[in-house]
Amino acid sequence: MWNDTANSSHGTFYSASVSVFAAGFVAKNISFINVAPIPRPGDVGAQAVALRIGGDQAAFWGCGFFGAQDTLHDDRGRHYFKECFIQGSIDFIFGDARSLYENCRLISIADPVPAGVRSITGSVTAHARESNQENTGYSFVNCSIGGTGWIWLGRAWRPYSRVVFAYTSMSNIIASDGWNDWNDPSRDQSVFYGEYKCTGDGAHLAGRVPYALELSDVQALPYLNTSFIDGDLWLKPYCDSLISA
Repeated sequence: MWNDTANSSHGTFYSASVSVFAAGFVAKNISFINVAPIPRPGDVGAQAVALRIGGDQAAFWGCGFFGAQDTLHDDRGRHYFKECFIQGSIDFIFGDARSLYENCRLISIADPVPAGVRSITGSVTAHARESNQENTGYSFVNCSIGGTGWIWLGRAWRPYSRVVFAYTSMSNIIASDGWNDWNDPSRDQSVFYGEYKCTGDGAHLAGRVPYALELSDVQALPYLNTSFIDGDLWLKPYCDSLISA
């Protein structure tokens, strides 16, 4: 637990309560918390990271990540999150990792909006894939999204941002347009934002931005299991040890 912000630590990347850069990190039933105050509209430098994970082949089982803006810096490497709880407001999962989130709860604490008002107050993800040569992205499978605010599923922090939600329950806090191009229309042609067989009041596709994809079975398949993160090469021993611990 810590309370650093981008302002107090001289940069978002340095505000993390915990930073991990070594490969092979495993955590089970641990909470990572940044208790910095929730940013108010217009606040600058209020990003406050709970965990920065920049090492390859990391696995998290039943962990909690608590913060507001920029809670989980899912930075670099291949990562697996299983049955985790992730709380935040703005871009609360961000970075350029290749990560699979299974059966996770994503809870927004973004500012509530009055009835009938549709003003964006947050975003779940901000993925930073720089080019189509990078094999990175976030995949959320059998997750749930709830909480407060009126939020996007993701913002295109970098031009080739890649995020997929599959079999995920989305509450009515998800904005009808779903996604945002970081106010750079040129990114509409390069991002990969996919949804597959999601449910709930926030999962209706009719109002989505034109560049959002309703994935076919074939398109969705690479994102639905641990093969997305090359899990057959490294994950099984981790899972076995976590289950038996």
